[in-house]
Amino acid sequence: MSIKNVSIIIVMVAIVGLAFFNLDFDIHIKSANARSEEGNWSPTQPAPNLDVYYPGTEALQPDEMRIVALGTGMPSPRPKQAAACWLVELGNGDKFLFDLGAGCHERIAAQKIPYDFIDKVFISHLHVDHYGDLASFWLGGTTMNRLMPLRIWGPSGGHRNMAQHTQ
Repeated sequence: MSIKNVSIIIVMVAIVGLAFFNLDFDIHIKSANARSEEGNWSPTQPAPNLDVYYPGTEALQPDEMRIVALGTGMPSPRPKQAAACWLVELGNGDKFLFDLGAGCHERIAAQKIPYDFIDKVFISHLHVDHYGDLASFWLGGTTMNRLMPLRIWGPSGGHRNMAQHTQ
């Protein structure tokens, strides 16, 4: 992902954050030594306290936002890395996606979020690594009982390109 693409995503997320919330990031970084001091941490057992998010296990408060990187890779997806895709979840229940690059539809499905809850998509620009899975996400919604229309925002000039994915 180029610096330009990262900058676009950061600006988009900042605009959304400033529009909806007064963001207060609280970052906790613990070393392996600090974790081992908290309890008996065995190299063969699960760590007792990992600062990790697992989908569907943590509630959002009304003034919070969660950003999940579902894809950060290149145009060609790899087994462990999809192309550009960011899931933004707001404490008011809104969920939306920034970009739908190749390979990210599987990552979206793995989040186990009902498709009705993800009805807003923002495409940063019209390179296939930023909208390559749009067609499968749209079609997946019809087979996964999406009852809300899928709304898509993006740059101008995409009518012909996007129209082929929504017919």
